[in-house]
Amino acid sequence: MPGFDLLHDTPVYFAAICILSVIAVSVSKSGFGGALGAMSMPIMLFVLPPKTALGVLLPLFLLTDVWVVYLWRNWLNRRFLLLMCGFGIVGQIVGWLLFDYLSDRILTGSIGVVGMLTALNYARQIVFLDGETGGETAARMTRRIWVRAPAWCGLSGLASFVSLSGGIPAQIFLLPHALARQSFVGTMSVYFFVINLAKLPFYTDLDLISRDTALLSLWLLPVIPFGVFLGRWLNKVMSDRIFYHFSHAILFLMSAKLIYDAV
Repeated sequence: MPGFDLLHDTPVYFAAICILSVIAVSVSKSGFGGALGAMSMPIMLFVLPPKTALGVLLPLFLLTDVWVVYLWRNWLNRRFLLLMCGFGIVGQIVGWLLFDYLSDRILTGSIGVVGMLTALNYARQIVFLDGETGGETAARMTRRIWVRAPAWCGLSGLASFVSLSGGIPAQIFLLPHALARQSFVGTMSVYFFVINLAKLPFYTDLDLISRDTALLSLWLLPVIPFGVFLGRWLNKVMSDRIFYHFSHAILFLMSAKLIYDAV
């Protein structure tokens, strides 16, 4: 099986990395809106090439999305959801058109760069406070919504298509609008379900989903319930501050390694 060499050489390591990747996305989606699900792809890249990892992860993303949408179905903002889905799908079409021109090395490097920028931006927001209240920021962002939505949601769709990291720009778009936490998680969960479902025919056209990737996805399926329940539990007992500090630190370190490997 091309791309599955480590499965035969170091099966325990291969299985551990794959399980960790699925736990990362299921915990993120069920407990924190899915933005940190971008960690799953860098983790999977330790054992699989980018295009193979995409084929393995997409069915798992979709199955997790179905469960998470059910959990948060009563909490969502329809106005933001329509904007995000519309521009996100446009971004995915762009990603489909450009996909054949992106090498594995470019994909690996781009995932690392996006992840590192996200972690650095998070640190910047902690260190440098501008004194603006959440309501003032939300009002300012709403006035610019027809500029921000095409830019960030379109980029989210593109990033989601080529690296399953669309949660990062989607988070940049939605967080400043200061929605209630439940509404944020509900809106993000439905958004990810829609754009992940929309990319299925494109991935099939690009031959990213094969018998081998489908078998590995099926083998990892039992991990999803564990991650979903763990995410819900963390949502109740752990503060956002501690969780995001820890997660962004890990994301920074993994992204640095991916950039090093690509260069």
